[in-house]
Amino acid sequence: MKAFLHLFEQRVRGIRLIELVGILLALAMIFWVCLSKAREGEDIKRMGDLDAQIAEQQEAVDALKIKVASLERPSRLEALATQYLGMKPVEPNHEADLDTMGEISKATSLPVATPVTAAAASSSASTDELISTVKAAPETHP
Repeated sequence: MKAFLHLFEQRVRGIRLIELVGILLALAMIFWVCLSKAREGEDIKRMGDLDAQIAEQQEAVDALKIKVASLERPSRLEALATQYLGMKPVEPNHEADLDTMGEISKATSLPVATPVTAAAASSSASTDELISTVKAAPETHP
């Protein structure tokens, strides 16, 4: 215990050693606080820049959402389907129920073409004669 108390009594150039250590620790803390404040200022500036970028990106996202909404308008899609694909809305008389599905299938199915044999192919003069077109039966609507 006496050795520990002796540390408090030692003097360096008239100043007790414990006071010198305390002053050095206080100066180190002051330096650390100043350094932390400088870093905090840089961080605040960087956060402000990031907030500005986020706001800019959010505006771009909002503009894109508006553009998507205008492109997905049903009337626009219907006009494009009619113009480029020749599609049109289904008329009420083209709807079918389960009872009429068999009749519709029979009316619109194509007959099975017979395969062309080698003898028939050699006897024909041109390839155009080998191709036969099969016309489908006209659609009947109940």
